[in-house]
Amino acid sequence: MSEERSKVLEMVADGTITASEGATLLEALGSSRSREKKAKTARKRKIIKTRTMISEIGPMIQATMGDVFKGRKFFESYDIAGMDEVESVSEKLEDHQVLVIHGEAGKGDSISINLSRSEDGTLRASVDNGSNIRSGNKGNKRILQCSSGELTVQVPDNISVVKVFSRGGSIDSSRVAVPAELHTMGGGINISYPGDSFSVKTMGGGMGISLDSSWKGDSKAKTMGGGISVRLSDDVSVLIDANTLGGSVIVGGSNPEIISDSGNGYGKSKVSVKYGNIDTPSRLSVTSMGGGIVLKGESDE
Repeated sequence: MSEERSKVLEMVADGTITASEGATLLEALGSSRSREKKAKTARKRKIIKTRTMISEIGPMIQATMGDVFKGRKFFESYDIAGMDEVESVSEKLEDHQVLVIHGEAGKGDSISINLSRSEDGTLRASVDNGSNIRSGNKGNKRILQCSSGELTVQVPDNISVVKVFSRGGSIDSSRVAVPAELHTMGGGINISYPGDSFSVKTMGGGMGISLDSSWKGDSKAKTMGGGISVRLSDDVSVLIDANTLGGSVIVGGSNPEIISDSGNGYGKSKVSVKYGNIDTPSRLSVTSMGGGIVLKGESDE
């Protein structure tokens, strides 16, 4: 028995207060303790949720930064192969080659990388400001580097994958038919109507993704410091897993089927939603830290 309750009972026993007054005091003490207990429980839950968010944020930062720096380190190893300075590139590539593009803006410079599908199967690359492109080969890898301006690259369909690592600029990819790995730090990413699987990650920018029925293959997108907008054509079938820390998930589009929704506040939300009538469609995982996720269809615009 608590000291306060014992004191109240003593006051009733010696006649200092009536039994009715004592009962009122005991009830008030019980309510006060109940409120304290609830407050402690709420604080404990908030601390647990905060720790959970921190534990999720840490690996995400490491993964996103790791991909960007891994790409930079990977590219630096190419220097030993010897790189030529060229004004532009126009050539046919062998089947199943890997196209690697690296952009790193110099001090005071800006850079962006634009990818599009090559209609005739020829690799073409040029820079809008007249800067040279560093060009080379290593094994089955075709390597391009740019340090300023807008690098435009037409990507042929016969290569196995295109990999882009950029530091200090944005990446835009439109109608590229092969698998793509696009990573940037300090800019946004837009990928429109890809024909195959993709993995896209950015730090310091937002992300836009547009899909139609030409897309196939499970894909993933992560951003830190921005939101993600996913635009779906009416003919696309996809299962989207959307996860955000620091924002919310807004579900639009044509006839979305919510598979699960575990949004629980504190700037955290996780939703799985299916579009289209295919039983087992390709899967798209989108994750944002520091922004929201919007899923929309053609009818939403």
